[in-house]
Amino acid sequence: MKLDVTRDVASDLWALCRAGDASAETRALVDAFLAADPELAESLKKEEETMSTIVPQVRLSPDAERRMLDDAARNARLKLLIVGGSVALGAALLFAAFAGALILTFRHGW
Repeated sequence: MKLDVTRDVASDLWALCRAGDASAETRALVDAFLAADPELAESLKKEEETMSTIVPQVRLSPDAERRMLDDAARNARLKLLIVGGSVALGAALLFAAFAGALILTFRHGW
């Protein structure tokens, strides 16, 4: 099976390689393609340099992801508590209104 790799595919895969999300085989494929197409390699390097000056590099502490996940879980629990409380309060008010209507109905003999 022969695989034809286009410049667009190599460019897309290059972004994965730069992020460290590509397999060794994919990196080898992209490196071979860029070695055969120095114009694209230069274009991608210039693009990376431009992006690094425009977008600041964010350095997170090692436990930052864990803290973000903990915050998200805490916020989800809080939202669940608020929604559950709202539903319970609504049900209690509906029950009180229904009970009040029944009391008034039977008290006056309607």
